[in-house]
Amino acid sequence: MRALLWLLLLAPFAAAAQPVQPLPGVQLKGLAPDEVAALTELMTQGACPCEPKKSLKECIQAKSCPEATALADYGAAKFRDGLGTEQVQEAVVRKYLMDHTPVAQFDLTNVPAKGDPNADIVIVEFADFECPHCALMRTVVDDLVKKHPKGLRVHFKQFPLGMHPQSDKAARATLAAHRQGKFWPMHDLCFQNQGKLTDGSYAKFAAELGLNAERFAKDMADPAIAQQVERDRQEAIAAGLQGTPTLFINGRQYMEEKTLEAIDDYLARLRVKLKSAQP
Repeated sequence: MRALLWLLLLAPFAAAAQPVQPLPGVQLKGLAPDEVAALTELMTQGACPCEPKKSLKECIQAKSCPEATALADYGAAKFRDGLGTEQVQEAVVRKYLMDHTPVAQFDLTNVPAKGDPNADIVIVEFADFECPHCALMRTVVDDLVKKHPKGLRVHFKQFPLGMHPQSDKAARATLAAHRQGKFWPMHDLCFQNQGKLTDGSYAKFAAELGLNAERFAKDMADPAIAQQVERDRQEAIAAGLQGTPTLFINGRQYMEEKTLEAIDDYLARLRVKLKSAQP
């Protein structure tokens, strides 16, 4: 009788010690109850990448979609890193968009590029020559190409912003230089002289690079080059670009930190994915 009484008294405590797992299969160790609640709520708001008619939470609970579980694990890890609820939400949404939105398609015909022509990882950069952050990205991209001489290709597309009076002219100047095989040197000069570009800058740059001045001037005024700039802009808008610089890596918009270390880490993770997908 006494043993039965102890069992009855202990039963509620045993149940309390083993609460129902709201996200089975997700590593929630180290998270506070409010963090678990926030993560669980976030998983109810996104569509499951495996079954879009279900929520992430439903797929996690059904254990039917490893990608959904991995996304929740990522959010839990961000909480353990010390991020607040809003920061974790932003990080999870960025990862969801990068990993599970449709792959953007770009016309890369005659688009300036550098790196390995046979690369399995292709970066498409959209930039504005008067954007300060784009000037910083120039060195990051250069370092990436140097670090990965094999397996990486970078294409540069134009996205001149209306707020920058010289950005459209600079875009056309680089494409005019491209016709004489000097896109990247002109690209570098425009960024290096950012903040002091004028209508007369580009002819000076062309002379410095030894370009045919008459041909350069004619190409800058060529409607086909203006159309190429506008085509780049429209492609970027269709792909959801919201500012510059923006990178698309194998067709997916890169939304993590735009530092050499962060991008390099992303490339390493992507390369593992590509290898695991090989037959």
